[in-house]
Amino acid sequence: MNNKKEKPSILWYDLETFGLDSHYDRIAQFAAIRTDLELNPIDKEIILYCKLSQDYLPDPLACLVTGITPYQVNQKGLKEIDFIKKIKDEFSITNTVVAGYNSINFDDEFIRNALYRNLFDPYEREYKNGCSRWDIINLVRAAYDLRPEGINWPTKKENGNPTFKLTDLTAANNIEQTGAHDALVDVRATIEIAKLIKEKQPLLYKWSFEHRKKQLVKNILKAPFGEPILHTHPSYTSKNGCTSLVIPITFDLQNSNNVLCFNLKEDITPLLEADVENILYTHGLIHIAYNKCPFISPLSVLTPTLEKKLNIDKQQVLSRAQTLKNNPELILKLRKAMNNQEIKQIDDIDFQIYNGFFRDEDNKRFNIIHNAIEKEKLLINNTLSYDDPRAKELVYRHILRNYLEYQSKEEKDKWKSFCSHRIVSPPGNIMVNLDFYNRKIEEKLDSPDLEKRDQEILLSLQKYGNELKKSLFNELLEE
Repeated sequence: MNNKKEKPSILWYDLETFGLDSHYDRIAQFAAIRTDLELNPIDKEIILYCKLSQDYLPDPLACLVTGITPYQVNQKGLKEIDFIKKIKDEFSITNTVVAGYNSINFDDEFIRNALYRNLFDPYEREYKNGCSRWDIINLVRAAYDLRPEGINWPTKKENGNPTFKLTDLTAANNIEQTGAHDALVDVRATIEIAKLIKEKQPLLYKWSFEHRKKQLVKNILKAPFGEPILHTHPSYTSKNGCTSLVIPITFDLQNSNNVLCFNLKEDITPLLEADVENILYTHGLIHIAYNKCPFISPLSVLTPTLEKKLNIDKQQVLSRAQTLKNNPELILKLRKAMNNQEIKQIDDIDFQIYNGFFRDEDNKRFNIIHNAIEKEKLLINNTLSYDDPRAKELVYRHILRNYLEYQSKEEKDKWKSFCSHRIVSPPGNIMVNLDFYNRKIEEKLDSPDLEKRDQEILLSLQKYGNELKKSLFNELLEE
């Protein structure tokens, strides 16, 4: 496929991870299926596993969900550098649309951070060579709200709200998903849900697919004080659906891809009366990102039937929109508040992907590291001077995580010291340290109704933790 001019295709993918924090936690499994634009498979299914480095402990609860253990990935998997390079190469094939189910807010963040940790551009694959990304979860929500015919919609027993869990949707529509939380099973299910919407509501599907491109989103979502639009988002979810009427107010000064909007179903009085110190916390304010495939629709979509279904009082919300437009000082107040806003940062390079782009000269130095033979990478890194203060330590960790076997005993011991400190006291608000890991496993093992499958996973995790602890701490204890 790489040897010819590639036709447009969709690479559907899913990840299973060892935790929920995309900056810190690691990917366990990647699976993907490439289809044409009619959703017919056109290439072999892909399944990859990623080995764990010694500076990381998985969340036992995540392992119980996925059934994947460190031993499995270390036996079946690739080093993270090789793992993410294979993914990058697939994502970067000309005219590839990378798609998933809730992938932009979850899976894509893990991909970005893995690329960053391994000295690759985290964003290039999202726009270069005609490539783009798409996420169908808000298309599914919009289908429920705007064009529900032909699809069975499950609801939550506790409150009657719609549920958009992939497993619930597949069960309601007689789609096979045996083995959920296996990445390949979930990819197949995602494709089937996309096919269902494409068949039953082709115009809605087409709208969502085309508006994955941020320029088309910009044409509808205009600021400052653009026209009110329909926005489908999980924060609005109720029995009435997931769509509300919002007004774009101003751009986010800290991220040009974000527009600060207000949900016009909410009372605008608190927004108008708020001072600079607390205005950003006003109930009803919401950020919409051009580059995250939001599902937005022009006001003309709001028919009287939809007004009733979505519980939108059109006259009332348009009156609120006009009142906000009549208060232009609101824009200045919001911008001042955003300018004064302090962003709390974790003082660890693994958490600093969004601290700015690396300059071209540093990217050239990263390429030098990539192209160097394994045993010389660390020596070369020591001789290079980087422009970005993150770079040298980022490269050092990349090398030791992926090429530890090529290092001297002195470097290995230094790395062990780093790893031992990290699993005892991880950075930021990460809860899974060695004590939590062991305690959580013991608590679960003591459960009287523990299933055999879970017991086997927990015992495997316990063994892994003990072996990692012995490997990292034994020499320190001997000294």
